Amino acid sequence: METVSSIMTTDPITFSIPGTVSNAVNVLIKNKITGMPVIDSSGNYSGVITRRDIFSRPEETQASMITRKQRTVFQDTPIDEAARLMMLERRRHMIVLDGDKHVCGILTPHDFLRTIEKDHGSVLVKEVMDSITFPIWEQTPLPVIYKTMKMTGIFTYPVVDSSGNFKGLVTDRDFFDRIEIGLVRSENSQMLSEDDPWSWEGVRNVVSYFIEKNMIKIPDETVESITIHNPVVAHLNEKLQFAARRMRDGNYNQLPVISGRNGLEGILLDIDILSVFSKKHV
Repeated sequence: METVSSIMTTDPITFSIPGTVSNAVNVLIKNKITGMPVIDSSGNYSGVITRRDIFSRPEETQASMITRKQRTVFQDTPIDEAARLMMLERRRHMIVLDGDKHVCGILTPHDFLRTIEKDHGSVLVKEVMDSITFPIWEQTPLPVIYKTMKMTGIFTYPVVDSSGNFKGLVTDRDFFDRIEIGLVRSENSQMLSEDDPWSWEGVRNVVSYFIEKNMIKIPDETVESITIHNPVVAHLNEKLQFAARRMRDGNYNQLPVISGRNGLEGILLDIDILSVFSKKHV
């Protein structure tokens, strides 16, 4: 049986505590990652910190306050067991430990896609759609969509016109990529340097932290201005092998799902596809 070691990202970037949220933000940005394992001063696993953890608790200044100690897996853990655990906890990052219980890898839903395509490709898209989908009107102001994301914990929305017709897709990344950013400073020290060329692009992906600190203003625009028009889609009755391949090739976390009769049907998230490893699909 295939194990976690065959699909995980090895030797992941880690963050040490004690440390500040500001420092964690810098590491996430500079390395263009969405989450990372946290270790203590002895090198022992302490939890996970992600962009969305920072999004949810922007008032915290110490990384330990938003670090989550979730369950881990080992290198020899079967991938179906790891997938079920990831789905159970609805977490996009799972840490892999070696025999000495030190961090040696990390998993995200994307790492399972090749196996899903190969071993579970005959499952239909409609069988694994499980997440609640809320359409957003294309004239919704950007401050409203920001608040909606923060309050619901849903970060992907199909965009519709006033007649309910599907117009495109908006995600938290698209939203943050369009925000205008000036020089950002923390309370005690300079947060980002004007000399760091990676900072200005990368910070947009964790920009909620700074929005809450009133360091960035959300543009007075509507969702229409950041909508991805003609996004790559999945079809309700198609086989999962094709949708998984599109996700893998395009590095997408989600695909809008459409049908010939009703148009938009919902959103297919990569974490929902992991349900193929549960008994109901075996």
